[in-house]
Amino acid sequence: MSAAADSTPAAPRRGLPPLAGDGAILVTGGTGTTGRLLLSWLLDEAQATRVIAFSRDEQKHYDLLQDPNFQQPALYSMVGDIRDPRRLREAMEGVSLVLHTAAMKHVPIAEAHPSEAIRTNVEGTENIIRAARDAGVARVIAHSTDKAVEPGCVYGATKLAMEKLLVAADFDSGADGPRFDILRHGNLIGSRGSVIPMFLEQKKSGRLKVTDPEMTRFWIGHDSLISAVHQVLIDGRGGEIFVPKSPSARLGTLARAIAPEAVIEVIGVRPGEKMHESLTSREESNRIRQFESHLVITPPSTGHQRRQDGSPVGPEFRLQSHHGPLLDLPAMKALLKSENLTSGHQTARFDIQSTNL
Repeated sequence: MSAAADSTPAAPRRGLPPLAGDGAILVTGGTGTTGRLLLSWLLDEAQATRVIAFSRDEQKHYDLLQDPNFQQPALYSMVGDIRDPRRLREAMEGVSLVLHTAAMKHVPIAEAHPSEAIRTNVEGTENIIRAARDAGVARVIAHSTDKAVEPGCVYGATKLAMEKLLVAADFDSGADGPRFDILRHGNLIGSRGSVIPMFLEQKKSGRLKVTDPEMTRFWIGHDSLISAVHQVLIDGRGGEIFVPKSPSARLGTLARAIAPEAVIEVIGVRPGEKMHESLTSREESNRIRQFESHLVITPPSTGHQRRQDGSPVGPEFRLQSHHGPLLDLPAMKALLKSENLTSGHQTARFDIQSTNL
């Protein structure tokens, strides 16, 4: 191979389709864990020419701009809140694609302050819909959560409302308006909203607080999440919910994988938490099309043409965290290692107590 060939950059593996690449890309919640992950993909792999990181957290903006990985001319840092319609409309000027990750997502905090969660997750989504229409945005892809399925907490209820708003908005957009799609997934490994950073911090003390070792959760890695977003981008047809097939594991297994030498203090399920999560509901089963790596939940409105690709699922189908194979300890360790999170090899001891956070 010639030297000239060696210097030629590889073609993007998960690039942007022409429609999304025509204008700037806005990432709401762009300074958060998911937002920064999307920024990295857009700047480095998708080679976007202009990406706007939109977030209300001034300190996170500062941290983002100090990171050498993000000191790129294509990136623009914009302080703003999705609760503010005027600022959001300014942010969408010249934007063709919106990746919406901004949310109030800590379950106990949302339980204690439900009105604030509604203002951000529900009213903020309404603002995004209106601003996208006003600015002539082509696509909006929003991140949802397994907690939106048969919600048992305020956070899940607000995310369910967000999904309903976006599906209805897509139906109302017609042929010329923005296309709204949703990516519903489990916990992003290492995100600030998940238990993993807490376990890593508690590991230093030699004692981990676990709600219940038998509790199960879905987990999705960074690369898998980017692939899932890309799948929605290239194949979303409007008003659809994409669900990546992700592994699940017991919290006890996760705790042993992170801190095998630690004492595990069982503190009981917190307000708003479920023992197990679902990524689809029984009521959605007649609208699900199954593919090798993901599911697509088609919109219920008869105004949309249903997909004929993929295969249907049975009427009782549900994707639940406690059904099907669960990651064992070696598999959980391998998953953490793949995300640059490693642990030792001793056995954890369980200390069942009646304490609460």
